[in-house]
Amino acid sequence: MELEPRILERIAREFSASDQASVIELLSSYAGPETGRVAWDVLELSKGSLESVRHYLQEAQADYRDVLYWAEYYDSDSLLRGRDPKQMVDDIIAKWGEKE
Repeated sequence: MELEPRILERIAREFSASDQASVIELLSSYAGPETGRVAWDVLELSKGSLESVRHYLQEAQADYRDVLYWAEYYDSDSLLRGRDPKQMVDDIIAKWGEKE
């Protein structure tokens, strides 16, 4: 995938010179849907961390919609406001349990 100029500019601003080539290589390796949007959102979530780029790209390979949600909607989701998402999941599992 060829990265958009705005993505390359953001990489230059947010990552150290020594990490920029790796970030470009990682983002270019994404082959799923909505490549430009996913790349932008991975940068949004990674906050300048190469390791976070790796993590969020791995998540995008599993289900790219998770990355889109975390970057674009999570903060404004009224169902999550003031709540810990992990605790919510734990509560649901505790309530319903695992079915055999």
